[in-house]
Amino acid sequence: MMRIAISCGDPNGIGLEVVLKTLAHPEVRSMAQFYLFCSPQVMAYHRKALDMGDIPYSQVAPGESLSGGRIGLVDPWNREVRVDFGQLTEESGQAALDSLAAACDAVAAGQVDALVTAPLSKANIPSSSETPFTGHTGYLGQRFQAKPLMVMAAEGMRVALATEHMALNAVAPALTREVLTQKLDAFEKALTLDFGVQRPRIAVLSINPHAGDGGAMGREEIDVLTPWIESMKERGSLVTGPFPSDGFFGKAAHRQVDGVLSMYHDQGLIPFKILHFESGVNNTCGLPFVRTSPDHGVGFDIAGKDQADAQSFTAAVFQAIDRLRLHRDHDELTANILPKFEKNRPSDS
Repeated sequence: MMRIAISCGDPNGIGLEVVLKTLAHPEVRSMAQFYLFCSPQVMAYHRKALDMGDIPYSQVAPGESLSGGRIGLVDPWNREVRVDFGQLTEESGQAALDSLAAACDAVAAGQVDALVTAPLSKANIPSSSETPFTGHTGYLGQRFQAKPLMVMAAEGMRVALATEHMALNAVAPALTREVLTQKLDAFEKALTLDFGVQRPRIAVLSINPHAGDGGAMGREEIDVLTPWIESMKERGSLVTGPFPSDGFFGKAAHRQVDGVLSMYHDQGLIPFKILHFESGVNNTCGLPFVRTSPDHGVGFDIAGKDQADAQSFTAAVFQAIDRLRLHRDHDELTANILPKFEKNRPSDS
């Protein structure tokens, strides 16, 4: 069966609530083997606060075989972790980072096939000027020496970000032709490999309001985006734009393409979350493994109150499984069968 690691997120937030609400369903647990990186004590504290029934589990090493619809519990701390719902504490930030790091260790060791991450808060993750923590995507890219692409996905809508957690005044200078080409290449590959779309059609959003309005509101569309899009068409990419974001989403034009390349964080995520906040999934593509997460944050204001909606986390689990299946199908279709054929071919003598 597929083996999926789950990092618990910030223990003071809603991460474990949405995880446990998802894994409480036997039909979900039957779809894969799940390894939750959390201690039995912290899980029990959340279960009691939520007045949940038992979820069968076994304390195991990552990747160890599971049976009977049980989840594998892997303690990433080996110490007492205090839960203080709704509080931003140094202890909970360290616990969240340790859970993520241990889950990544299991991925790197080949003990699991995919990673689903519960939300954490960047504000209390141990960080420094030399190694700043900018979020899951940046951390995973650095940890696995990859250039990840954030793709928000829900039924009928996929939005990728050309820039991610970046100040708005830094966006335009960062969008060079080289960066745009790298992001488009990654998006085309993700749509094919992770979402099963052949020859994807991609719309590119503008940087400035009204696509610059002929240069009156900025020249990035004239000097950078339009020439770059034309060059991508010449090489064979099915790419169009640049489109003003408000009119594009206002006319539901995202339904006419396979993906939308947004220039900056809020430009793409605001319309996506308005339309799909309950069921949207954050996919990190371009890594050597599958990673998904819910599209919401840590929810300190409702932590421990049994008010968190688990739909997005459940969708993240389902999308991870779907992507793993597509990866395996792709591997089978592209595997080199000649060595096996040559080995088994009858000799001419």
